[in-house]
Amino acid sequence: MDRFDRIAIGVFIALVVGMAVLIVGHRGAGVPDGKLQQRSVAAPAAPSAELEAGVKLVRNLIEGGSLDRAEALIRDLQQKFPYQGELSLLMGDVFMRKQEPIKAMYQYKEAIDLNPDYLDKKTPLFQGKKMKVAVGEAQADIDRKLRERPGDASLKDEKKMIYYLYRKIAGSCG
Repeated sequence: MDRFDRIAIGVFIALVVGMAVLIVGHRGAGVPDGKLQQRSVAAPAAPSAELEAGVKLVRNLIEGGSLDRAEALIRDLQQKFPYQGELSLLMGDVFMRKQEPIKAMYQYKEAIDLNPDYLDKKTPLFQGKKMKVAVGEAQADIDRKLRERPGDASLKDEKKMIYYLYRKIAGSCG
């Protein structure tokens, strides 16, 4: 063993001893504080009873064919609860029943933006198949209108929206 081997072994032993001292010295630093363990993320607020009752009434109105009353009630509820995707979904259903698939498409897009679970097949909120049918009907309607007015820029924008929704639906779990 020559002089350089003895120096290398000495440096190695010094490093191991230094690491051991650091590990022993910081032994308790990685243990979380009891106060941190008690804190938890606040659960999302449950929908209010007013929203639940309104949604139930809207569903009954849609099934009963009172689409204008359902639309008015949804608009009132949307003013009170602007971040509830279910209301946009119901408005899309109203527009589909009124044979207005383009308006329904925009409502479904808003519902997806507010709650992406509508496109997740693993959740009970999944509505992907219904949305795919609505987007297909909207595309047929837009294609028909584009044949009548090929230079209409608003129709081309709506076509872009359709492709956006098709990508969202295709990228979802459904």
